[in-house]
Amino acid sequence: MTAPSTSSATSASGNGSLPSQALWPADDVLILRKRPVRIGTPPSRMSRFGDELWHVQPAHRDAHLQISAISWSSFPGALRQHFRTFFLAALDHPVPVEPGGRQRPAEQASIGSLPYWVIDMRVLALWLDEQGFHDLAEVRDADLETFRAYVLGLDRNGRRKSDLITALRVLWLFSEHMPAQCRLDCDFPWAGQTAKEVVGAPAGTGRENKIPRIAEDTMEALLAWVLVMIEEVGPDIRDAWHEYHQLEAGRHHSQTRYTGTREQRLRAYLSYCRKQGVALPGHEGGDINHGHIKRLIGIPKAHRQGVSVRMLGLVADSGLPVVPFTGIGRITGQVHGRPWREHPITVGELPTLVRLLSAALFTAVCYLSGMRPGEVLNIRRGCRDSDEATGELLVHGFRGKGFDRFPDKPDVSEPLRPWVVVDVVHSAIGILEELHDLPLLFPSSLTNAHDQRPATVNARTSRAMNDDIQDLISWINSIYRRADSGAPIPADPAGRINATRYRRTLARFIVRKPRGLIAAALQYGHIRTKVTLSYAGYADPSWLHDIAVEKLELIIDQVEQDSERLAAGEHVSGPSADEYRVRVERTASFEGRVVTSAGSAERLLEQTDPAIYHGQGMTCVWRAATAACRKAKLALGLPDDDTPDESECRSSCANLAYTDRDIEDVNADASGIVPTLSTHWHPGPGATARRRRPLSCRGSSTATKYKASLTPGEGPHDQPTPPGPGSRTRRASGRSRPPPGRHTPALSLRETHRLRAAARVRPPARCRLRRPQGPRRRIPGTSQGTTLHSRRDARTRRT
Repeated sequence: MTAPSTSSATSASGNGSLPSQALWPADDVLILRKRPVRIGTPPSRMSRFGDELWHVQPAHRDAHLQISAISWSSFPGALRQHFRTFFLAALDHPVPVEPGGRQRPAEQASIGSLPYWVIDMRVLALWLDEQGFHDLAEVRDADLETFRAYVLGLDRNGRRKSDLITALRVLWLFSEHMPAQCRLDCDFPWAGQTAKEVVGAPAGTGRENKIPRIAEDTMEALLAWVLVMIEEVGPDIRDAWHEYHQLEAGRHHSQTRYTGTREQRLRAYLSYCRKQGVALPGHEGGDINHGHIKRLIGIPKAHRQGVSVRMLGLVADSGLPVVPFTGIGRITGQVHGRPWREHPITVGELPTLVRLLSAALFTAVCYLSGMRPGEVLNIRRGCRDSDEATGELLVHGFRGKGFDRFPDKPDVSEPLRPWVVVDVVHSAIGILEELHDLPLLFPSSLTNAHDQRPATVNARTSRAMNDDIQDLISWINSIYRRADSGAPIPADPAGRINATRYRRTLARFIVRKPRGLIAAALQYGHIRTKVTLSYAGYADPSWLHDIAVEKLELIIDQVEQDSERLAAGEHVSGPSADEYRVRVERTASFEGRVVTSAGSAERLLEQTDPAIYHGQGMTCVWRAATAACRKAKLALGLPDDDTPDESECRSSCANLAYTDRDIEDVNADASGIVPTLSTHWHPGPGATARRRRPLSCRGSSTATKYKASLTPGEGPHDQPTPPGPGSRTRRASGRSRPPPGRHTPALSLRETHRLRAAARVRPPARCRLRRPQGPRRRIPGTSQGTTLHSRRDARTRRT
């Protein structure tokens, strides 16, 4: 039995009389008596066995989840006490191992799983009630087939039908912890078969990752604007939020000049406004905001109701102008040399802007770290750190998956795990820590937290954060416009943006374009190294599986494109040209194989990878024995790996090949470098005479050198061959293999990085300030403001 009972028989309301010979749990038994509960849980949330609502959320670790309470009114009255007893046993004890079972022993049911158990157990309870059962002990072996036939006739998919079979089995397994009336009088249901086999459902987990990735244009634009929020807009919102709370509490330094009675304070304020030329705060209709004036002069909130006739007369006789808004703080942030808005943030829109800023900071942390949304929502103040040995930036948090995760106790806490991140993530967390003083960085609400979810111990829910992200995008698109009148953040073809899509999108980006410049000159290659290695040391393979699947899809796309171009007559030159053709033809002949898991994807990746890496201006046909980058690392005593190393790439390497696309890239780079770098010299002391030549001259000569090296029959690179059917240029398609280095063949990769940093090859987008034309959408609580029209989605910074 689950618990020693002090009564021989108890009954819940509406249940009728229960057998007196069995001992049942007493109504006052705490349901979470054997589970750790979250610190600070109020007594009202500690449910007891006889309650009609069971609150189980206090036993869940995550502060962002809202787990539904178990409502017993939806269970049939005759069996309500039986299923109450079952769920108390499930809360008290580990799930017993089934006969010949596969699960590990001593696994306690996760609190997050209980709502799903309730759904399935309710279906089972209603069926039993319809069949006329009043005790679970009345169920015999013959009834099992009747239930199976009932399940097969339900309008559910195979996985959901198998869940009902599993529910019946779990009920049988807990028999040893329940009174005799709750024990199914039958053998273990369908022993020797899996639940899916019982209902004829296909084998497999059925949990393949179907989350759609965010489109490249949408994600890069969103990330660019998130960085603008962090660097320019966010500090102004943070400062205005602090100033508002200081004024509200009477602690702002400006309020020290106002003393005495309310009338004396008002006179001092009006005198100050005349001397400083400050207008009175107002509303959109032109009326004076008397409430904010009383806030400014330090009148406590409890005494701000009403305005005396004498005070109204003083304000009316002052002759001071009135602005149609109530501003707070100052605008210091700039976008391309201009303030991001014309007038200060208003008191009315401040809570909304704080919420949108929090959504922007969440996006930066979640997307650029690879953390799960729930893991980000549960990070706490003081989570930033750095590795003393390597200098890497860290974020400490709690793992977001696992049945064995329990709330902290006063003297025991779950071990923290570190995530290695880039500096932008640390900057975002820094603003969050300055925005408020609550323990959770993403509290349930900074403005109007519900009594049942106080911000001190509860985080914002995933659904609320997804709404905030959507509101952030809508606000940016309604306030700002590109020069072509398009939305700064284009709509995603797959629909609404939500946090669960960030992680998979990052996996795709770091595989597809690890060295492509994005907003603020972050490099996906840098993120790839840090995030992937961070996950490699933990029992959380899902991220690495995502990377493997993305790599496999990339190789399939790349080989298809390379094969089509060769068939259409694309020319290839260089020391590894022949090997390039052989590998492409061999891989293109592979007809494919069914991939049913991430592990299959990893094995197929090892078998089919042609090890061809397309760069800008060159292609690496990787062979470890002849790789110049590998030799350079070994000569320095550094460990080598089985992929090109961009930091040691050499233009003299025997692994290089040059396609028509590479020569086009070289020409494009040379033409872009000439006007930009005509006066720039290569930096660095001790440079050779060759390095002292203008870099633009070196880049231009590179294309000439490699065009001249081709024989007439090898390919007219000065007249590019038209692409093959269905093919696209590599830049437009975004399907290029992670390049071993973004450089022209005459330059080392390090020289190229310095060249691009000095030249700002991708200059920041230019913005111009003007009034918006026509109506535009607004988020409630925000002012009309000024529109910044950008010629690009957002600005970029130098690497």
